[in-house]
Amino acid sequence: MIKLKRHYAVMALILSLFGCDSSGRNIENNKAIEDKNKVSQTYSNQVADSKMLLVLSAPSVHDPYYKSAFQRIVDFQIDYAKSILGNDNVVILVDEDTKPYFTGKVPEDILLVDDVRDIWMRDFTTVNPMQPVQFTYTWASMTKKQSKDVQKSFSQFADRYQIQRAKTDLMIDGGNLVDDYAGRVITTTRFMEDNELSYNEAKQELKATLGATEVAILEPDEEVLAHSDGMVSWVDKNTLLVNDYSKTPAFRTTVMKELKASFPTAKIVEVPVEYKINPKGQWEGFESACGVNLNATVTHNNIYVPTFNMPHDQKALTIIKQNTSKKVIPVNAESVCPMGGSVRCLTWQVTGDNAAKLIQAARDK
Repeated sequence: MIKLKRHYAVMALILSLFGCDSSGRNIENNKAIEDKNKVSQTYSNQVADSKMLLVLSAPSVHDPYYKSAFQRIVDFQIDYAKSILGNDNVVILVDEDTKPYFTGKVPEDILLVDDVRDIWMRDFTTVNPMQPVQFTYTWASMTKKQSKDVQKSFSQFADRYQIQRAKTDLMIDGGNLVDDYAGRVITTTRFMEDNELSYNEAKQELKATLGATEVAILEPDEEVLAHSDGMVSWVDKNTLLVNDYSKTPAFRTTVMKELKASFPTAKIVEVPVEYKINPKGQWEGFESACGVNLNATVTHNNIYVPTFNMPHDQKALTIIKQNTSKKVIPVNAESVCPMGGSVRCLTWQVTGDNAAKLIQAARDK
């Protein structure tokens, strides 16, 4: 027994001299792993099932359409990204010449140099981050050619990074589809019109395409874009918020009737809404989104709610907080809302392997 103990002691000494501990684990390898872990912990985005990736697309410094609002949009995206970091993950798509406007103001590893040709990522990308589907982008906000060019730029981008998604020829803007990621979907009658479908046909198409179980089709509250994400928001598993349309009683009755019939077990709560009208000549052809707090980005654990420095903001935030278990994060959107959209409209939501690919691409570039 004494000889065996001496033998083990000698072996332990020899192993330690060759960089191993007495259990045979390589100390240098352990140190390398520790160093690697430390490096990964310094990244701005942390890949985790609890965190959703929110992707923003910066306006190009060369795009004449956004020239007058360029700096305001950039500043908004910088502030929005800062509110996301630590809560969820964020990547901002920028072209080479636009990147300097973000450099030093956000972490370098959330900037991905690429070419997606519009800022309203919600509309021409994919819906439902859990089971992404790419619909055909409509041309409610631009010409048919522009619409096709914008979605083509996204499709090429998504293919470059091997973003997995289903595709359909059905036409819809992503802003006209609000879902709870669990089978309950809300759109407006614009979806019926764009696809020449009856009410029942439209419901069946959405159920088949999205695997939805319950679908509501609302009369829109404005006729330009006719998006449902300016009307409603699923803020928890069984809680749906809707704008308070009490000032137009007949319209309120129509909306509430459709929601209650379509989602009989859901808790439906009304939230105050106020509308601003853009000055003449400003963003002609679009209704201002200022005052619409429900154009919020909802992730697994957080809700990014647009605010506008308007009197009803605080009441809306209070109601949202009272009706969700998620963290409510206000995002000042008064600089972008005159263009017809705000927080949700500007955001593409991504999860799983698709999110990991884009996060890694931003780190690598």
